Amino acid sequence: MWISLKDVINKKMIFLQQNFATRDEVLHVLIDSALQNGLISEQKPFLQAVLDREANVPTAIGYQIAIPHGKSDAVKQPFIGFLQAKQDFKWTEGYEEEVKLVFLIGVPKENEQNIHLKFISRLSKKLLDDDFRTKLLESTDVEQVYQLLNSIY
Repeated sequence: MWISLKDVINKKMIFLQQNFATRDEVLHVLIDSALQNGLISEQKPFLQAVLDREANVPTAIGYQIAIPHGKSDAVKQPFIGFLQAKQDFKWTEGYEEEVKLVFLIGVPKENEQNIHLKFISRLSKKLLDDDFRTKLLESTDVEQVYQLLNSIY
């Protein structure tokens, strides 16, 4: 079954102006929402896949952005969750990188289309645009952020 990037962005997975100060808090909110929206079947295996990936190399990429991601059999359909924090916070202890924007990407373990790599590649290019980045950092409107995320491809 072919899935386009537009199929993985869901308004119910966009959170703006959130008061969080740790990576784990953000991951729990996004993963809880993925479960509630039927995107994953279980929280723990998917969270573990994301944390295992973070243990290899933290996913904070600069520009106040982190792109945690995981492949897991618990993922029922590929998805992208987005969270905008009110304040910058340290993504990984022992590293200096602070983030304000978090894109959580979930893909099934058998991920033939490598949708997470396509999204990360396109997002990284788009984030070089100062105007795009500023809109994501400052927006208080879920519909506007949804449209911005859909403009990535």
